[in-house]
Amino acid sequence: MGYRMLLAFLMLGGAGTPALAEFCGSPPIAPVLASADEMKQKSARDAATAKHDAFVEIRTWQSDLKTYRACLVNIVNQNKRDIATLDPVKDADKIKGVQSSAKAANHAYDATVDMEERVVNEFHAVQAAYCARTDVDKSSCPK
Repeated sequence: MGYRMLLAFLMLGGAGTPALAEFCGSPPIAPVLASADEMKQKSARDAATAKHDAFVEIRTWQSDLKTYRACLVNIVNQNKRDIATLDPVKDADKIKGVQSSAKAANHAYDATVDMEERVVNEFHAVQAAYCARTDVDKSSCPK
């Protein structure tokens, strides 16, 4: 949907989180990683596969996050342009709706950053558990 449709939607009072869902969809679902304890219990081969698969899944998820975040940024940028064209006196209610949409988009963006940080920390725990083992190839471990 184009920006004109977004603007029309916002002008009709439909600003907020439902607008984000309609235009950007849901945020990508974070991958589920093995825990550090599970990594210790796996065979060396299974642990290596789990670590590699986690890395690939995270990279794919981050790519999807990039697309989702770009959509959110586009909403915020369009909202800024829309506010600049509105009269603060005559269009106060419209401005509130557009500001609400921008706030929701910023909140959704921040939530994805928090989720990404959590997933990366989980991956580092998986990687540390893998690299602490004595029976694995440590060539992929940080030095």
